[in-house]
Parts: sequence; C-alpha cells; structure tokens
Amino acid sequence: MRKCAKTMEEVKAYVRELTGRPLRISVNKGRKKILRYCGSVLAVYPQVFTLKIADNKNLELLACSYSDIICGDIKLSEVR
Repeated sequence: MRKCAKTMEEVKAYVRELTGRPLRISVNKGRKKILRYCGSVLAVYPQVFTLKIADNKNLELLACSYSDIICGDIKLSEVR
C-alpha cells in the first residue's frame, strides 16, 4: 500500500515541532549507504533546516531541505 504524501507545510510544521528535542537522524546516501546520527534540529528557515550532530567529530552541522523528508532521504525520529 502506498504511503500518504505529506504537503510541504505539514513537513515544516513537523520539523518546527521537533526543534531542540533529541533525535535519531537517518540519511540515505544511495546505493545501500545509510548514515545514522544523534542530534537535534538547530534552526528552521523557509527553505531549509539545520541539524546539529552530537556524536560525530567530523560533522557538526547538517543542512537539509524539506523535500529530503518528503522523498524519504532523511528520516527523523524522536529519542524516548
């Protein structure tokens, strides 16, 4: 069964709601390469949002667009 598509406004509201909370971040780089990080949403802008990566010395900040979430390239899940 096909997933329901989210609109851009729904994704923006979802990311705004997660600002400052600890998250698990999965980034699909293609060809079966998935990178996983822990971090949080640092800032929300009209076209992009930034993620602060907590557990990686080489990568501290990651900028992503809202279309990355819609396409499934980036998945954000809250740490409980």
